[in-house]
Amino acid sequence: MSEPSLLELQRWMTSRIRPATAGTAADLRNLVKPQRGTPGVERLSVYAGGYVARTREALAQMYEAVRHVVGAHVFAELARRYAARHPSHDYNVNLRGRHLPEFLTTDPLTEQLPFLPDLARLERFISQAFHAFEAPPGNLTRLGELSLETWSTMRIIFQPSVGVLASAWPIVDIWEARTRPREEVDIDLINRPQRALVFRQGLTVRCERVDEPQHRLLDGLLAGRPLGAVCEELAHTSAAALPLDAWCASWARRGLLVRCEAVSAPLA
Repeated sequence: MSEPSLLELQRWMTSRIRPATAGTAADLRNLVKPQRGTPGVERLSVYAGGYVARTREALAQMYEAVRHVVGAHVFAELARRYAARHPSHDYNVNLRGRHLPEFLTTDPLTEQLPFLPDLARLERFISQAFHAFEAPPGNLTRLGELSLETWSTMRIIFQPSVGVLASAWPIVDIWEARTRPREEVDIDLINRPQRALVFRQGLTVRCERVDEPQHRLLDGLLAGRPLGAVCEELAHTSAAALPLDAWCASWARRGLLVRCEAVSAPLA
Protein backbone atom coordinates (compact mmCIF):
# COMPACT_ATOMS: atom_id res chain seq x y z
CA MET A 1 0.00 0.00 0.00
CA SER A 2 1.39 3.38 -1.00
CA GLU A 3 1.71 6.18 1.52
CA PRO A 4 -1.59 8.13 1.75
CA SER A 5 -1.70 11.81 1.02
CA LEU A 6 -2.45 14.38 3.71
CA LEU A 7 -5.93 14.86 2.23
CA GLU A 8 -6.63 11.13 2.43
CA LEU A 9 -5.51 11.07 6.07
CA GLN A 10 -7.74 14.05 6.88
CA ARG A 11 -10.75 12.42 5.24
CA TRP A 12 -10.19 9.17 7.07
CA MET A 13 -9.81 10.94 10.43
CA THR A 14 -13.05 12.81 9.73
CA SER A 15 -14.81 9.51 9.01
CA ARG A 16 -13.66 8.19 12.40
CA ILE A 17 -14.67 11.29 14.35
CA ARG A 18 -17.94 11.87 12.48
CA PRO A 19 -19.45 8.42 11.88
CA ALA A 20 -22.03 9.83 9.47
CA THR A 21 -19.22 10.33 6.94
CA ALA A 22 -17.98 6.73 7.17
CA GLY A 23 -17.59 5.05 3.82
CA THR A 24 -16.50 8.23 2.06
CA ALA A 25 -12.79 7.75 2.78
CA ALA A 26 -10.18 5.05 2.26
CA ASP A 27 -9.70 2.59 5.15
CA LEU A 28 -6.38 3.54 6.74
CA ARG A 29 -6.84 1.86 10.13
CA ASN A 30 -3.67 -0.18 9.68
CA LEU A 31 -1.65 3.03 9.87
CA VAL A 32 -2.77 3.71 13.44
CA LYS A 33 -0.47 1.85 15.80
CA PRO A 34 -1.60 0.21 19.04
CA GLN A 35 -0.39 1.60 22.33
CA ARG A 36 -0.10 -0.33 25.60
CA GLY A 37 -2.20 -3.13 24.17
CA THR A 38 -5.04 -0.87 22.96
CA PRO A 39 -5.71 -1.00 19.21
CA GLY A 40 -5.20 2.29 17.42
CA VAL A 41 -8.74 2.42 16.05
CA GLU A 42 -10.13 1.92 19.54
CA ARG A 43 -8.02 4.81 20.83
CA LEU A 44 -9.44 7.02 18.09
CA SER A 45 -12.98 6.29 19.25
CA VAL A 46 -12.51 8.74 22.12
CA TYR A 47 -12.48 11.56 19.58
CA ALA A 48 -15.76 10.39 18.05
CA GLY A 49 -17.36 10.24 21.48
CA GLY A 50 -15.92 13.61 22.39
CA TYR A 51 -17.33 15.19 19.25
CA VAL A 52 -20.88 14.13 20.10
CA ALA A 53 -20.39 15.02 23.77
CA ARG A 54 -19.20 18.52 22.89
CA THR A 55 -22.17 18.93 20.57
CA ARG A 56 -24.50 17.83 23.37
CA GLU A 57 -22.91 20.33 25.77
CA ALA A 58 -23.26 23.17 23.26
CA LEU A 59 -26.91 22.32 22.60
CA ALA A 60 -27.68 22.00 26.32
CA GLN A 61 -26.22 25.44 26.98
CA MET A 62 -28.36 27.08 24.28
CA TYR A 63 -31.51 24.96 24.63
CA GLU A 64 -31.93 24.60 28.37
CA ALA A 65 -35.73 24.45 28.22
CA VAL A 66 -35.78 21.88 25.40
CA ARG A 67 -33.45 19.65 27.42
CA HIS A 68 -35.60 20.09 30.52
CA VAL A 69 -38.78 19.12 28.65
CA VAL A 70 -37.46 15.96 26.99
CA GLY A 71 -35.07 14.84 29.74
CA ALA A 72 -31.32 14.30 29.73
CA HIS A 73 -31.30 10.85 28.08
CA VAL A 74 -33.65 11.78 25.24
CA PHE A 75 -31.75 15.02 24.75
CA ALA A 76 -28.47 13.11 24.43
CA GLU A 77 -29.97 10.99 21.65
CA LEU A 78 -31.32 14.13 20.00
CA ALA A 79 -27.82 15.64 20.10
CA ARG A 80 -26.42 12.51 18.45
CA ARG A 81 -28.94 12.69 15.62
CA TYR A 82 -28.30 16.41 15.22
CA ALA A 83 -24.52 15.95 15.11
CA ALA A 84 -24.90 13.37 12.34
CA ARG A 85 -27.16 15.64 10.28
CA HIS A 86 -25.33 18.93 10.89
CA PRO A 87 -21.55 18.45 11.14
CA SER A 88 -19.74 21.37 12.73
CA HIS A 89 -18.07 23.84 10.38
CA ASP A 90 -17.71 26.72 12.86
CA TYR A 91 -14.86 27.83 15.06
CA ASN A 92 -17.35 29.42 17.47
CA VAL A 93 -19.11 26.77 19.57
CA ASN A 94 -21.93 29.24 20.25
CA LEU A 95 -23.05 28.70 16.65
CA ARG A 96 -23.13 24.92 16.99
CA GLY A 97 -26.85 24.66 17.70
CA ARG A 98 -28.25 27.26 15.33
CA HIS A 99 -29.94 24.64 13.10
CA LEU A 100 -31.79 22.83 15.89
CA PRO A 101 -35.19 24.59 15.47
CA GLU A 102 -35.34 23.59 11.80
CA PHE A 103 -33.99 20.12 12.62
CA LEU A 104 -36.77 19.59 15.16
CA THR A 105 -39.49 20.24 12.58
CA THR A 106 -38.78 16.81 11.05
CA ASP A 107 -37.47 14.99 14.12
CA PRO A 108 -39.66 12.22 15.63
CA LEU A 109 -39.72 14.07 18.98
CA THR A 110 -41.95 16.75 17.48
CA GLU A 111 -44.70 14.23 16.80
CA GLN A 112 -45.10 13.85 20.57
CA LEU A 113 -44.17 17.43 21.52
CA PRO A 114 -45.30 19.68 18.65
CA PHE A 115 -44.25 22.87 20.45
CA LEU A 116 -40.54 21.91 20.46
CA PRO A 117 -39.52 23.78 17.25
CA ASP A 118 -41.06 27.04 18.52
CA LEU A 119 -39.51 26.57 21.96
CA ALA A 120 -36.12 26.04 20.31
CA ARG A 121 -36.62 29.17 18.18
CA LEU A 122 -37.31 31.16 21.33
CA GLU A 123 -34.16 29.85 22.99
CA ARG A 124 -32.11 30.60 19.88
CA PHE A 125 -33.43 34.19 20.00
CA ILE A 126 -32.42 34.37 23.66
CA SER A 127 -28.92 33.09 22.88
CA GLN A 128 -28.52 35.55 20.02
CA ALA A 129 -29.68 38.39 22.26
CA PHE A 130 -27.08 37.48 24.88
CA HIS A 131 -24.25 37.57 22.34
CA ALA A 132 -25.47 40.64 20.41
CA PHE A 133 -23.34 43.80 20.30
CA GLU A 134 -25.53 46.55 21.72
CA ALA A 135 -25.43 50.15 20.52
CA PRO A 136 -25.81 53.23 22.77
CA PRO A 137 -29.54 54.01 23.21
CA GLY A 138 -30.68 56.92 21.09
CA ASN A 139 -31.90 60.28 22.38
CA LEU A 140 -35.45 60.38 21.03
CA THR A 141 -36.71 63.43 22.90
CA ARG A 142 -37.22 65.29 19.59
CA LEU A 143 -39.87 62.89 18.31
CA GLY A 144 -42.64 65.22 19.43
CA GLU A 145 -41.32 67.95 17.12
CA LEU A 146 -41.87 65.88 13.98
CA SER A 147 -44.80 66.40 11.65
CA LEU A 148 -47.36 63.63 11.13
CA GLU A 149 -46.11 63.15 7.58
CA THR A 150 -42.53 62.63 8.75
CA TRP A 151 -43.67 60.38 11.58
CA SER A 152 -45.57 58.12 9.18
CA THR A 153 -42.48 57.56 7.00
CA MET A 154 -40.13 56.95 9.91
CA ARG A 155 -38.24 53.73 10.45
CA ILE A 156 -37.41 52.77 14.03
CA ILE A 157 -34.07 51.03 14.57
CA PHE A 158 -33.92 48.69 17.56
CA GLN A 159 -31.02 47.20 19.48
CA PRO A 160 -29.57 44.08 17.80
CA SER A 161 -30.73 41.98 20.77
CA VAL A 162 -34.42 42.75 20.17
CA GLY A 163 -36.56 40.06 18.57
CA VAL A 164 -40.16 38.85 18.54
CA LEU A 165 -41.66 35.43 18.06
CA ALA A 166 -45.25 34.21 17.72
CA SER A 167 -46.28 30.66 18.51
CA ALA A 168 -49.49 28.65 18.65
CA TRP A 169 -48.17 27.26 21.94
CA PRO A 170 -47.50 28.80 25.39
CA ILE A 171 -43.75 28.82 24.78
CA VAL A 172 -42.98 31.57 27.32
CA ASP A 173 -44.69 29.56 30.06
CA ILE A 174 -42.75 26.45 29.03
CA TRP A 175 -39.47 28.38 28.91
CA GLU A 176 -40.06 29.89 32.35
CA ALA A 177 -40.66 26.39 33.79
CA ARG A 178 -37.16 25.19 32.81
CA THR A 179 -35.84 25.54 36.37
CA ARG A 180 -38.73 23.76 38.07
CA PRO A 181 -38.76 19.99 38.71
CA ARG A 182 -40.34 18.24 35.74
CA GLU A 183 -42.90 16.45 37.91
CA GLU A 184 -44.20 19.83 39.13
CA VAL A 185 -44.70 21.31 35.66
CA ASP A 186 -48.33 21.26 34.52
CA ILE A 187 -48.95 23.68 31.66
CA ASP A 188 -52.15 23.75 29.65
CA LEU A 189 -51.09 23.61 25.98
CA ILE A 190 -54.47 23.75 24.26
CA ASN A 191 -55.54 26.99 22.56
CA ARG A 192 -52.93 29.07 24.38
CA PRO A 193 -50.86 30.91 21.77
CA GLN A 194 -48.21 33.28 23.06
CA ARG A 195 -46.07 36.01 21.55
CA ALA A 196 -42.68 36.85 23.00
CA LEU A 197 -40.51 39.95 23.03
CA VAL A 198 -36.83 39.14 23.64
CA PHE A 199 -34.23 41.78 24.52
CA ARG A 200 -31.16 42.27 26.67
CA GLN A 201 -30.58 44.70 29.50
CA GLY A 202 -27.00 44.70 30.69
CA LEU A 203 -26.01 41.05 30.92
CA THR A 204 -29.58 39.83 31.45
CA VAL A 205 -31.75 38.61 28.58
CA ARG A 206 -35.44 39.17 29.17
CA CYS A 207 -38.37 37.39 27.58
CA GLU A 208 -41.77 39.03 27.93
CA ARG A 209 -45.25 38.23 26.71
CA VAL A 210 -46.80 40.79 24.37
CA ASP A 211 -50.26 40.90 22.83
CA GLU A 212 -50.95 40.36 19.14
CA PRO A 213 -51.10 44.05 18.07
CA GLN A 214 -47.78 44.92 19.74
CA HIS A 215 -46.19 41.81 18.26
CA ARG A 216 -47.39 42.71 14.76
CA LEU A 217 -46.12 46.26 15.15
CA LEU A 218 -42.71 45.11 16.41
CA ASP A 219 -42.47 42.44 13.74
CA GLY A 220 -43.05 45.00 11.00
CA LEU A 221 -40.68 47.57 12.48
CA LEU A 222 -37.91 45.02 13.02
CA ALA A 223 -38.28 44.08 9.35
CA GLY A 224 -37.41 47.71 8.48
CA ARG A 225 -40.86 48.83 7.40
CA PRO A 226 -42.00 52.45 7.96
CA LEU A 227 -44.06 53.08 11.07
CA GLY A 228 -46.94 54.55 9.08
CA ALA A 229 -47.31 51.52 6.83
CA VAL A 230 -47.34 49.09 9.74
CA CYS A 231 -49.81 51.18 11.72
CA GLU A 232 -52.12 51.47 8.72
CA GLU A 233 -52.27 47.69 8.42
CA LEU A 234 -52.97 47.34 12.13
CA ALA A 235 -55.75 49.94 11.95
CA HIS A 236 -57.61 47.80 9.42
CA THR A 237 -57.65 44.78 11.74
CA SER A 238 -57.98 46.38 15.18
CA ALA A 239 -61.12 48.15 16.34
CA ALA A 240 -59.47 49.64 19.41
CA ALA A 241 -57.00 52.52 19.33
CA LEU A 242 -53.41 51.34 19.61
CA PRO A 243 -51.38 52.71 22.56
CA LEU A 244 -48.42 53.66 20.34
CA ASP A 245 -47.16 56.36 22.71
CA ALA A 246 -47.12 53.96 25.66
CA TRP A 247 -45.37 51.24 23.66
CA CYS A 248 -42.71 53.59 22.30
CA ALA A 249 -42.16 55.10 25.74
CA SER A 250 -41.71 51.62 27.21
CA TRP A 251 -39.21 50.63 24.50
CA ALA A 252 -37.27 53.86 24.96
CA ARG A 253 -37.27 53.61 28.77
CA ARG A 254 -35.66 50.18 28.58
CA GLY A 255 -33.08 51.27 26.02
CA LEU A 256 -34.41 49.15 23.15
CA LEU A 257 -34.38 52.01 20.62
CA VAL A 258 -31.20 53.08 18.86
CA ARG A 259 -32.47 55.72 16.47
CA CYS A 260 -35.29 56.76 14.17
CA GLU A 261 -34.69 57.30 10.47
CA ALA A 262 -36.95 59.56 8.45
CA VAL A 263 -36.91 59.52 4.67
CA SER A 264 -34.69 62.60 4.50
CA ALA A 265 -32.18 61.98 7.33
CA PRO A 266 -31.71 59.94 10.52
CA LEU A 267 -32.83 61.35 13.84
CA ALA A 268 -30.50 60.33 16.69
